[in-house]
Amino acid sequence: MSKIKALVAVAIASALIVGGSVPATQAAGKTLTIGMVADVTSFRVPDATFGNANLYYQTVYDTLLQETPDGKIIPSAATAWKWDPSSTKLTLTIRSGMKFTDGTPVNAAAVVANLNRFVKGGTSTEKGTLANMKIATATGPNTVVITLKNNDPAFELYLTKSAALLESPKNFTNPAEKTEPVGSGPYKLDKLKSKFGSSYTFVKNPGYWNAKAVKFDTVVLKVISDSTAAVNALKAGQIDGMNVTKADSIPSLEASNMDFATQYNDWVGLVFADRSGKQGTPLKNVKVRQAINMAFDRPAMLAALRGKYGVVTQQIFGTKSQAYVKSLDSYYKYDVAGAKKLLAEAGYPDGFTIKMPSMAAYSGPARPALIAAQLKAIGITVQYVPETLATFVTNVLTPKYAAWDMALERSPSDWANINYAVSKTAGWNADKFSDATTIDLISQIQESRAANRKALLQKLNTYLVEQAWFCPWYANQTTFAHTPKIKVSVQPGNVMPYLFNYSPAN
Repeated sequence: MSKIKALVAVAIASALIVGGSVPATQAAGKTLTIGMVADVTSFRVPDATFGNANLYYQTVYDTLLQETPDGKIIPSAATAWKWDPSSTKLTLTIRSGMKFTDGTPVNAAAVVANLNRFVKGGTSTEKGTLANMKIATATGPNTVVITLKNNDPAFELYLTKSAALLESPKNFTNPAEKTEPVGSGPYKLDKLKSKFGSSYTFVKNPGYWNAKAVKFDTVVLKVISDSTAAVNALKAGQIDGMNVTKADSIPSLEASNMDFATQYNDWVGLVFADRSGKQGTPLKNVKVRQAINMAFDRPAMLAALRGKYGVVTQQIFGTKSQAYVKSLDSYYKYDVAGAKKLLAEAGYPDGFTIKMPSMAAYSGPARPALIAAQLKAIGITVQYVPETLATFVTNVLTPKYAAWDMALERSPSDWANINYAVSKTAGWNADKFSDATTIDLISQIQESRAANRKALLQKLNTYLVEQAWFCPWYANQTTFAHTPKIKVSVQPGNVMPYLFNYSPAN
């Protein structure tokens, strides 16, 4: 513990509104200002992600369905939905009378155009959520039928996220589409009052179908990637809320009488992206991955990096998941000598060197230093390559690196979690690795009845831990800090509360 702490010490004008114009009579009203960890790289829907970025998209775009803070799926652009007996054909009824802000109708044809376009691709890490979609067809002006290749227990949840954002098809060919969103959502981007890369201002969409759900006249999203700057902005009243990325910021915010919305959401650890061996690194060898898991003193990592704001874990499924197995959280013992022995058995008695990305704005200096020191103790040398917020996600998913440290979400839906990080088409399975065991188990889970699903999920989870598919250290306490002026509810499985989870306190 003392060594870990020592390492930390050492390392330490509204005339132009995109998609239409706002009436001159619109008066300034309540404004919600949120600090954003990262910039939006593109408003183009096939590039859209959620996580820390959800507000950029939820302001301007509707989704087909909506997920509430208590995890219920409710109508949005689709007013009703029904599965056929095989659970492979979903019929959606699209809300009548909706329009995009350019005046074109939100109808079945527009929905199908968006779904098919998302499948064809962009840079979204959620592209894999529609991998099971065979075809989407407009069978009437307001009726969409989605046919799946196989049943998908999380498909309704996917229709609340990036894959089901609705953009005006007329905007698909706009050369400036990445910076000029045109949706049917509650707000429009005020391009003249926005400074790309810094601050984005959204004003009410006067034609929004669900006006009573819109609690603020204006939403401002400020990009503040530096944690200290974000904390200072919150204390100074420059923003109303922010996702706290550094645990050591929480005590000072508590002392400033801020309110908090918290949950244990993300798992933090190393993601392996060369289990396939395509990059030619030692990480293809399971003994190497197991040795890395044995190299980390997880309680010390948690204490040094998050203090009391997290819990040690060695699995990517949360405690409320059917896949969760309590004993797996102590599967790998912290054992430097044992890790060295495994590396020798794998053919690396002298260790090896590996390149990993570093992004100071995301992790600060402490986490990379701790990782490098503990891997060095078993003979693995880390060479860090600096990355920026703009390049990090693209480069790790290329994949340019065989491993990196990351905080990844633990979805409340086990099936969604599998398709987020485990399945061959998962967005965060960077090298698209799979093997006979995972393919078989995932197939069984997909086809299973509820009574049998828990045992299969636990079998898959156990296999992933034993085979060291990942190297989790702890689960973060996700902390959204905000002023008492607003009320905020957390969103299960997402690091940032959703747009409609915010309301004025009075």
